[in-house]
Amino acid sequence: MTTLEDFYFGNVNPSEYNQGRDTKKKLSEMAKLLDEFRSIINSEQQKEKLEQIEGCQLSLIALSEKDAYIEGFKLGVKIATEIYTES
Repeated sequence: MTTLEDFYFGNVNPSEYNQGRDTKKKLSEMAKLLDEFRSIINSEQQKEKLEQIEGCQLSLIALSEKDAYIEGFKLGVKIATEIYTES
């Protein structure tokens, strides 16, 4: 099956990829810091605000990854176009 066929049939999901070692390390560090921070905040208002910040951060990351994927795809098409149009 070709890549285009895989993509058509939903076998390719560009948002799923293997994270590198450095990314996994930073994610682990971030989770640990968040857990530590949660343990020192004491009011419900502070905890609620932290949840709002985390939700906003996750949305921002998702939007950023989407934009990077789109720009990367466009760049790939431009490169492929140049390859086939150069003499």
